[in-house]
Amino acid sequence: MELRISVTELARTVSLAQGVVQRKNTMPILSHVLLDAQVDDAGNGRLQLTATDLDVGVKASRPCEVVTPGAVTIPAKALADMVRVLPGPDVVLKRLPNQHVEVKSGRTKARLMALSADEFPTLPAYESAHFVPMDKALLVDMVDKTLYAASLDETRPNLNGVFFEPPAQPDGPLTMVATDGHRLVRVERTFAGAHTFRLKGPVILPRKGLNELKRVLDGSDGDNAVELGFHGDNAVARKGNTLLGMRLVEGRFPDYRQVIPRLADKVVRLSRQDLMESLRRVSVLAQDKLQAVKVTLGRDQLVVSCTNVEMGEISDDVPVEYAGAGLDVAFNARYLVDALASLDDKNVLLKVTDNLSPGLLVGVDEPRHLCVVMPMRL
Repeated sequence: MELRISVTELARTVSLAQGVVQRKNTMPILSHVLLDAQVDDAGNGRLQLTATDLDVGVKASRPCEVVTPGAVTIPAKALADMVRVLPGPDVVLKRLPNQHVEVKSGRTKARLMALSADEFPTLPAYESAHFVPMDKALLVDMVDKTLYAASLDETRPNLNGVFFEPPAQPDGPLTMVATDGHRLVRVERTFAGAHTFRLKGPVILPRKGLNELKRVLDGSDGDNAVELGFHGDNAVARKGNTLLGMRLVEGRFPDYRQVIPRLADKVVRLSRQDLMESLRRVSVLAQDKLQAVKVTLGRDQLVVSCTNVEMGEISDDVPVEYAGAGLDVAFNARYLVDALASLDDKNVLLKVTDNLSPGLLVGVDEPRHLCVVMPMRL
């Protein structure tokens, strides 16, 4: 194998693989990227870079000059570090007979250890997915608004991702939900073709795969279009000549509808920014792990407070519109701040029933995006 490619193009492509490759060397080949240089029927050279950790995989095809077709694997980190400092503008990669790859750019010449391409695992046929076009900004926004609430607890794999539920009817919304058992967020959006995903039912998209999807889309150029589809037990996103696949999470997602409060009789209207700033001030004295703060409701009044027996106490008044009964309820301050940060509206509604029931945050003008936070004991 021997090829010539733009240093800038190679660096951008290799960067897509870095988040995917396996950092723990249980299988050395998973810390490598597969480079496959071929010439198509029209005589155009293409380099396809592939990386996987067996759960998430990426395939990216880029134009290049192919001198000798062939394939080889190179350690992803070594290649990325090398390409980042090459003088450019082009780089030549050449497989040598002794399990090395020669790297030449300008006056720089290096050799990197390599493994046979035959050892690299075969990825699912991502190209065979039935794709549905989506707006890139819409997809990224839905992921941003839900992924933060997905559980990090590996003992609860069914919560280690985002619930994805296409509509049954053409005019229905696509629903995405995430929860870690302490908080929950649900986002609904409508767009043409949302009902055409070929799925037998809702699925769970993995947290790591969605993080990598954001990296791929955030770093992409061109139009605002992206395609999302499913093939077997994989979700696949396609943006230009890049494919990202992720193995769906096994297990049953909890019935999130049972968690969302329906009859909250205490409704507070207030500025999203005012409440966020108040929570950040008061949580300075909150204990690191629990981040517990007390929210006290009164007529046209909301007070956020915290008492720390080792450091002192703090309280902060927030201007609100509220005409209900008084109530003291405790929440994790960070969970409330995360929820408020994900909302877009200038003003929000805080809905509560009592100090043992979940609190609900929703934008005044955007009921399709809601956040639920479980209370803490006072």
